[in-house]
Amino acid sequence: MTTPPVWLNDTPEILWLCNWFINRLNKRPASARTKPVVITLNEKNIPGLFIQGEAADHLWDLIKSLEEDHQVFHIRQKNQKDPFSPEYTRARLTLKDGGEDILRSWLQRAKGLSPLQAWRKAVAENQHRFPGKTEKLSAHHITLHSMENSTIIDAFVSLAEYQRLGLSLRQLSSRCFFGDSKFLDNREELIRELYPDLHITPRPVMVNIFIPATVHGILFIENQDSYTRAMAGSPAICKNWILVYAAGFKGSATRIRQPNGVSLHYHGKSNNVIQKQLEAWWFAQQVSEWPVCFWGDMDYSGMDILKALKQRFDEMHAWQPGYEVMLKLLQQQKGHRPVMADKQEQQDPGTTGCDFADKILLPAIRQEKQFVDQEIVF
Repeated sequence: MTTPPVWLNDTPEILWLCNWFINRLNKRPASARTKPVVITLNEKNIPGLFIQGEAADHLWDLIKSLEEDHQVFHIRQKNQKDPFSPEYTRARLTLKDGGEDILRSWLQRAKGLSPLQAWRKAVAENQHRFPGKTEKLSAHHITLHSMENSTIIDAFVSLAEYQRLGLSLRQLSSRCFFGDSKFLDNREELIRELYPDLHITPRPVMVNIFIPATVHGILFIENQDSYTRAMAGSPAICKNWILVYAAGFKGSATRIRQPNGVSLHYHGKSNNVIQKQLEAWWFAQQVSEWPVCFWGDMDYSGMDILKALKQRFDEMHAWQPGYEVMLKLLQQQKGHRPVMADKQEQQDPGTTGCDFADKILLPAIRQEKQFVDQEIVF
């Protein structure tokens, strides 16, 4: 058995590639074990190859060495119509006979249960320790700092000690998961299934708002720099808009329109009459007298924020003065490819519920295959 390359553990993308083959083999039934295991290299699975430069060329040399020096893969390169395309574009890697044993030796992964199968076995063995159901806990292999499955399950079990204390999700996470206060983010539904009687105190959503002297509308802005510039009057068209800083996905929180679920913070002095009107609308006590818009990055994540906000604020739609400028830049090929800004994992939201976004903006993004950040304008 060959000795693993000295650089293997220091090259995350190749380490991922090696584990990918073993994971694929572990998932196969015995009847399918004779079929070759093949992967096509692309921007999603090995993004480092597609950022042109010396680092990409070096990574490709390391991958080729697994064929030439270690006999792990067979590489089949696709005939390139574009003579300037790198030779690894759409290259196919097939695991050679004997390659599985080499990889298992290098990775210290014996034949047997896959990581997910081992996790599900551990959950089943500890099912009696939870008062609720464990289906969601079994659904995905949960990892934390390379800890053993049993250690992670014990951490979930320890939540029982805090069922009646009314802690926030971040407090529970910090106490039970080795000081990691964010581990339970996006896992509230899971732990409520495990502990039906668990009382969690919700954290109020913090929302920053700027109210001008005269109001023409309400504008939610995704990014901080654009929000602060708008408060200072740039672009001038924002001058008479109530500005709401809508960073990330906090606008999708189900409690954002409940008085005990949100904390509204106002910049500078605000007109008390307008502030009361705003809060009456915000807490669904009256219909807004003003148009309600969202302006953010022209990418799938920004469109997803619009979609989430529209689920909470039905009258929300994309702010055309901002997006029309960005649309022109996109059509002039002045945007950026997703991989250039580490956005290749963004998912197309499909539809947002806003006609302008669904009929104009999203089709343009799909056609051009580029994104535009809102900070580029105004």
